[in-house]
Amino acid sequence: MPGLSEQEALELFARCVAEVVGERTEAYRDMLRAVESGQVVDLLLAQSSFDSLKPEARRRISELVKDLVAQHMAGDIDATDPDAVSRAPD
Repeated sequence: MPGLSEQEALELFARCVAEVVGERTEAYRDMLRAVESGQVVDLLLAQSSFDSLKPEARRRISELVKDLVAQHMAGDIDATDPDAVSRAPD
């Protein structure tokens, strides 16, 4: 299975943010805006919002992303599928 494009990786990251901290958070809204616009200023704002999350939340998001990418690269899942995050094992 091929790797992820930059856009696919950003979308996966945004879905993981939503899964861990929720869709009604500033971090997710900023990440979604960055995914949709692709503008540098929006990417920087999303990074700032992510950085302001509690360390535990950032760690959980990072672990979820790493796990999903590893499964994608192994051919076990299609990480570009929006439902891949919700089906990820704990």
